[in-house]
Amino acid sequence: MGEYLEIRNISKSYGVVRALKDVSFSIARGEVHALLGENGAGKSTLIKIISGEEAPSSGSLFIDGAEVRVFHPANAMDAGIAMVHQELAVFENMTVSDNIFPNCAYATGAGFINQRKVNSEAKSLIDLFGMSISPRQKMDSLTLGQQQMVEILRCVSAGRQLILLDEPTSGLNQEETDRLMGIIRQMKSRGITVVYISHHISEIMEISDRVTVLRDGAYVGTYENDDALTETDLISRMVGRELTGTLYAARADDGIAAGEVVFEAKNLAKKNSVRDISFRLRRGEVLGFFGLEGSGTNTVSRMIYGLEAADSGELALRGKRLRKWSPDIMVPSGVMYLNNNRKNAGLLLNSPVLENLSVPLLKELSDGIFISARKMAAHAEKYISEFNIVLPSVYQLPRNLSGGNQQKLMFSICLGNKPEIIIINEPTRGIDVGAKGEIHRFILELIKNGVSVIVFSSEIPELISLCDRVIVMSKNRIFGELAKGNITNEQIMAKAAGSAG
Repeated sequence: MGEYLEIRNISKSYGVVRALKDVSFSIARGEVHALLGENGAGKSTLIKIISGEEAPSSGSLFIDGAEVRVFHPANAMDAGIAMVHQELAVFENMTVSDNIFPNCAYATGAGFINQRKVNSEAKSLIDLFGMSISPRQKMDSLTLGQQQMVEILRCVSAGRQLILLDEPTSGLNQEETDRLMGIIRQMKSRGITVVYISHHISEIMEISDRVTVLRDGAYVGTYENDDALTETDLISRMVGRELTGTLYAARADDGIAAGEVVFEAKNLAKKNSVRDISFRLRRGEVLGFFGLEGSGTNTVSRMIYGLEAADSGELALRGKRLRKWSPDIMVPSGVMYLNNNRKNAGLLLNSPVLENLSVPLLKELSDGIFISARKMAAHAEKYISEFNIVLPSVYQLPRNLSGGNQQKLMFSICLGNKPEIIIINEPTRGIDVGAKGEIHRFILELIKNGVSVIVFSSEIPELISLCDRVIVMSKNRIFGELAKGNITNEQIMAKAAGSAG
């Protein structure tokens, strides 16, 4: 494999913040090159430079020996580079085939689009991935995982020679992840170069030829993925220290919380979505939910907060029955919801961190009819410090923060209202191992203070680490429940697959 892309002494600064510091390494043609580092290490900044979305402050980029003079997405596309971002960039009101071929491909001589041809070509790609969707389906009818796969299909369809994948499996289940790994191997066999960014080190070990590690914006090293390289080696180089013990802060094995029932669901159902959902949550307990893609867990998480309506069933808060509920009722009742999609339903990405943190507490932060800038700043600084959110100022936009810092900001917003119950959907999706440990410690600190937590997660080690009990869903209903001491990967997967074992 010959050298294809060379990064030479690249630095990037945003004001006083240095995102990249004199980074140099090369990527060979036809290899799968993994990029690893904690949130804030500079990975996203570097791939934005490669994809032409950003220009370096200094240094050079060479493709096939030719120096890149103009950094712009159109120039990168002309050079054969395609980018698949971690956050989705899909047209939800359009069909799958139109999302795969958004540039009016297959036009007729009269200037009209040959929709039959577009659908046929999209079907070929869909079949290649083994996906059970139709080219004519609207994107908003797909699961998050399916939408992510369609975006990857768009990238494959363009015939690019360098494909940048930023956390491509963050919305995929294991079956879809396995399909993606197969496609990456096919691309490699055709000489396509893949730069693969993931916080799932097991994926990196499985698919990559070489791994480059960044830390605090600086280059640490590039390592051959051979028998001598271990996951522990990579994590140690990524965090800059030897690891002792577990990555996550685990809850003491003290059995199920014995507090009173504070939240109860009874016989919740929604046609074609979920049925007979009943459970109880006790004070100071962490209750987990797990299910494979399409099992109904995401619907349940939204339904119990009132983001989706139930056809039947009821909730109870601290013994008070609710036959109707919505976020407007939940928030004053001390219940908050942490969404799994930071981009679309979690943060005001174009408003300063200061304003994001203040939104739930505008009344408390006001002097009469006016919002107090002094109170807003004091509140923001308190939570920024408490949650170790790394940013240059309270006026930074959330869209410019790393994924881990965005997630910690969302936690801060939720906790500003001092809730008694928190529903968390994918608490550590798309963030690095260091930030995961911090998020887990936040959750465990909450329950010490009597807060009750419901965690919906696709990461089984996370559930094992945090939960007193785990409810497992299969085929849109609760299939089983596991108590601490019996929460194992084997037991969870057996129940998720519909096995009574």
